[in-house]
Amino acid sequence: MKVVPRLLLLTWAVLGLFGCDEAPANRPGTPATSVPFGTVPEAAGDPRLMLASPAIDGLTTHFVGSGEDELLLLELDPAKFEPVLIGMPRQGTSAEDALRGNHLTVVLGSGFVAELRGLEPVGLLQVQGQILSPVQGYGYTRILGINDQGIGVVHRDHYQRDLFHSALQAGPGIIEQGELDISEADLQRPKYFRSFLAICANRWVAGVSLAPTHLRTLGQTLAGFFDASGWQCDDVVNLAGDRQAVLLLAAGDKTLIYHGDPKTYKTSLIGFRTVPAAEFR
Repeated sequence: MKVVPRLLLLTWAVLGLFGCDEAPANRPGTPATSVPFGTVPEAAGDPRLMLASPAIDGLTTHFVGSGEDELLLLELDPAKFEPVLIGMPRQGTSAEDALRGNHLTVVLGSGFVAELRGLEPVGLLQVQGQILSPVQGYGYTRILGINDQGIGVVHRDHYQRDLFHSALQAGPGIIEQGELDISEADLQRPKYFRSFLAICANRWVAGVSLAPTHLRTLGQTLAGFFDASGWQCDDVVNLAGDRQAVLLLAAGDKTLIYHGDPKTYKTSLIGFRTVPAAEFR
């Protein structure tokens, strides 16, 4: 007769009591099927209607695609906005605190983190010249960086510290050198909420998927929109997705519009703030 250890029996009993009541999609480790989408304060209005006409100089919103392929894009004029990288490894910051504390108009996130080690960056995190986490020689291949000319992207093998004053390691590159760079094999993987940044001629585009999607599908939707719009977008970089994906917009009068959780802590975020009129380039 096989004897089952008492500890194992107790584990089975606990799983039997509590495990079956939780929907598989809501269990830790499974992709999120929904994320928060709303406003702060909650009574400010319908976030989709507010996004349709944000009345912010230099910023235009776009809803692209439909259904499971729908994306929210914030088109930013580089002459009227400047990028900022917020990096707080181990301590972390919420997207809402980052936006309010740094006088930002837009916050996009987040950078990749190692969940098992807390708020530790995976790969490079450089803020104002200080290396907070070194380049990782495997995994994410793109270095997304900020310098006096704006935002740039290089392969991790071509990264040099003096290229950017602030930078983070991310990936994959959804679009590289103007071409879709995600294979059809991606369609066999789970769908996730996605956050991403596009670097285009004469504009930057911060975006999120409004439903879980594949990176290849996202890239195809973006490529079609860019082509139809006549935009030249050489690089689109994926940021950490699923529950890490977040996009915030300051809509005025202390009102925020968010997609993704604005309260959970992140190790790094990308922000955009308005340039004073006297500094418009």
